[in-house]
Amino acid sequence: MGRPRKPLLSKERIYRAALDLVDERGEFTLPDLARRLGVSPSSIYHHVEGRSEIVNGMRSIISADVLADGQFPAGGGTWQEQAVRWARVYRNGLGQHAKAIPVLVGEAVTDDATLEIYERLAALLTDQGFPPRAVMVAVSILDNFVLGSAIDAASPDVPWVTRPPVHPALHEALSAADLSQHRSEAAFKAGVEALVDGLEGSRLEW
Repeated sequence: MGRPRKPLLSKERIYRAALDLVDERGEFTLPDLARRLGVSPSSIYHHVEGRSEIVNGMRSIISADVLADGQFPAGGGTWQEQAVRWARVYRNGLGQHAKAIPVLVGEAVTDDATLEIYERLAALLTDQGFPPRAVMVAVSILDNFVLGSAIDAASPDVPWVTRPPVHPALHEALSAADLSQHRSEAAFKAGVEALVDGLEGSRLEW
């Protein structure tokens, strides 16, 4: 029997299988990953050093797809418009893998694709005269908002089930707002625009 033309395993195949498991279950284990790939756990360790590398590999796949969008983040407009676009494109990419976010935030970012995403935002702010501390505070603010918004984008259209006698204010707001399927998007748009507008006035205070 001839040897297979492609190796049974590769780093990318491992990362993608792990991401598929997390998309389905919100977590992955090495035994589950090995079963998904049809190999032994020891075979995985021939290609990756361990869980940390796999998590960053999953992140790199998501980020590479974000960078491939073509709108991220340059494309004309004011720096504020570019910052909003950065947040929107990144949120949309992360939102496709919302269950992965709690897994990803447990590891420091080391992959080139994700670092490039944050480099573009940092460079945009630096070019506008933000001092280094303000750059880091602003990047962290937008990062926090994007991560939360990506999770919210995957939540039910109406995430609260209220009882009028117990939650009168929230129930009335839900009933009268008529946001339904647009609640998450409306919240993201209002929030990111407010945050970006606030960056300009606060950057010298941080």
